[in-house]
Amino acid sequence: MAKEIDVEAVVTAVKQSRKYGDTSAETIRELAEEAARQHKKPKAAVKAVRSRLHSIMAPYLGDPDYAQEARRLDEAFAAGDAAQIEAVCRDALHAHLSTRERLPILTEFYERIFGVTGKPRSLMDIACGLNPLALRWMGLDLPLDFYAYDIHEPRIDFINHYFQLESLPPLAKVQDVALEPPQKRVDVALFLKEMPRFERNYHGRGRPLLEAVRADFLVVSYPSVSTHGGRNLTSRYREFMYQLIAGYDWPVTELLFEGELVFVLDKRLEIRD
Repeated sequence: MAKEIDVEAVVTAVKQSRKYGDTSAETIRELAEEAARQHKKPKAAVKAVRSRLHSIMAPYLGDPDYAQEARRLDEAFAAGDAAQIEAVCRDALHAHLSTRERLPILTEFYERIFGVTGKPRSLMDIACGLNPLALRWMGLDLPLDFYAYDIHEPRIDFINHYFQLESLPPLAKVQDVALEPPQKRVDVALFLKEMPRFERNYHGRGRPLLEAVRADFLVVSYPSVSTHGGRNLTSRYREFMYQLIAGYDWPVTELLFEGELVFVLDKRLEIRD
């Protein structure tokens, strides 16, 4: 009888790796348990976990030097230089492909979304990436509660550092929303350009996640153009979205931007206490 793979040993091996050591241990453990069922040798299990993490973490999308950008933020806030603060935030947003693509429409993007939802007093960003650094383009009244979730530990540390500089509570959290959907009750929740990868990596969990989110309005977006080749994806992702929410009585407002297709789901009747 083959010896069972030690799941904790696989978790430790991955956490000690330079590339994926900063990933949520919860996510690594879930993948390690799956790999242990599928592979007979520890090395094969570790390789399988790293391969899955490459798809989930998508390091090819980019990250800034978090320590360097944190120092730049400190200097800009200490100087009280609003233009420099915004410049650092834009640099951080530019470092990640998803938010880089949104930079040309950033102000319009949130004006139109919050024109539908109203200005939130509490906001949630699910699988946030670096999007919380767009706060100064959202046109919101401060203070507010801004919850953010991601599985990359340095990213969450950086976002909380930024929140504190903005005199906001550090409500960003390392959490794999596929394994533990957020339970905070908020006015508006954002899930931006992540659903295609989310369904690819956690097949079948997209619909339950949308149902679990406790927000008056849930904003889900998709890229409307492919990253390579400029292929129009609007019809494809519109069909995909309506399949995901089929059977739910959520009024939908659709907004189309250059490069991004947005669905604003009105969940107020469903989550009313």
